[in-house]
Amino acid sequence: MRTALSRLFRRNQLTDSQKAVLTALGEGWTLKSHRTLDGQKAYRLHGLNGESVEVADGVVDGLVGAKLLQSNQKFPAATYLLTQKGQAAAARFRESARR
Repeated sequence: MRTALSRLFRRNQLTDSQKAVLTALGEGWTLKSHRTLDGQKAYRLHGLNGESVEVADGVVDGLVGAKLLQSNQKFPAATYLLTQKGQAAAARFRESARR
């Protein structure tokens, strides 16, 4: 499945949700996966002013599979960071949004 996701990225087929996550991270938001003691995971984007937005599992999985995000693998809340490839993509999306 990750190979298929990587192929999609190479064809610039990221979803609008994936582009929004990359753009938010490029603007200083933080993406975390929060785990409960029973193992359930929820992804949330945390903004600079304290706001937070839930992110679907598939959105994050696709970005990790395309090597645009990496995790620090901490429990109970892992933080996801842009890779160099992810930083470049976020910059492109921010620039195209300004036009």
